[in-house]
Amino acid sequence: MIDFRYHLVSLISVFLALAVGIVLGAGPLRESLGAQLAGQVEQLRTEQDDLRAEAEDLRTQNDQLAGFINEIGPELVAGTLEDNDVVVISDHNSTRQAVQHLTSLLEHAGARSVPRISLQPALWDPAAEQRRSDAVDSVAGIAPVLLDRGLEDDEQVPALIVTLLTQDSSAEVTPELRSQVWQVLIDNQLVTVDGDIPPRASAVVYAAAEPSQFTVDSDDDPTAAERAQQLLTVQSRLLATLAQTRTPAVLSVATPHNDGTVGILRSVRGDSTFSELSTTDRLQSADGPVLAVLALIEQVRGGAGDYGTTADADARVPGLPEATLINEQIEETTGTEGTGAGPGDTDPGSQEPAPSDGGGAE
Repeated sequence: MIDFRYHLVSLISVFLALAVGIVLGAGPLRESLGAQLAGQVEQLRTEQDDLRAEAEDLRTQNDQLAGFINEIGPELVAGTLEDNDVVVISDHNSTRQAVQHLTSLLEHAGARSVPRISLQPALWDPAAEQRRSDAVDSVAGIAPVLLDRGLEDDEQVPALIVTLLTQDSSAEVTPELRSQVWQVLIDNQLVTVDGDIPPRASAVVYAAAEPSQFTVDSDDDPTAAERAQQLLTVQSRLLATLAQTRTPAVLSVATPHNDGTVGILRSVRGDSTFSELSTTDRLQSADGPVLAVLALIEQVRGGAGDYGTTADADARVPGLPEATLINEQIEETTGTEGTGAGPGDTDPGSQEPAPSDGGGAE
């Protein structure tokens, strides 16, 4: 049986150990540990300052390069798209300024016509399902040959838009019938059209807004998720159908935070379904429309690629003779090869996103 002296010795040992710990912690160990932690904090603070300065340098370099590209853009693209009818598709009014710049550049490039098609929120609004269904039924009644009955109803209209743009007129689909179908889409507030749509588009540029622009504050979580999924369905079907036609086409996306990992840009890049298309990011930046037109020039000449400054871009600009000056400027500014993505992986050339109205382009 353990007697009282054993317990007493154990208790004394515990208190002695505690006392020694307190003394050491308050004395030499405390000073050593404190100095070590202070040194680590100072080192982290210095590293943070260095990274911030590096990011600011990259941002400055990128802004200068963007300004240079924007300034010489019209000269670079002049006369490169003569006799082409280029259709510009947009999906939100936050890209209006970029689309206007893009249209001006295409005209400067010699495009014969640059009509614009604005996709409207009813194409992806969960509450507008009946309107989309009514439009498909109307088209089925006058031009069933234009519909792909293998598609779900929500995919019919975006596929139909591409078919109207890329299918030659025939005995079954006359110009008059084509005009009637466009009017059905317009009357159901699924699209708006600015300019005369050509019998067949020579090329297409899809100017896409960033995903956050399409959010609606009044949506609950299930509705918001349904809206986002329907939007992605519309965008993906339109682009997949466009890729199947092998019509020269570019997807140009606004990436104000230089993030290519969300929305339609993430879906398209790296997916073989869309390998016939080219993509550009930075649509909202001064040089974004220039990148889109350069990518379209490459498309018309039979090439394809992913361009811009997000991490998954192949290069900053296409490897065209017209882009030689830009590549030389990239090498001079950054000391890297011009075919690289260049500076700006931090958050270059960004703008504050415009307030959302739930989608729709004007």
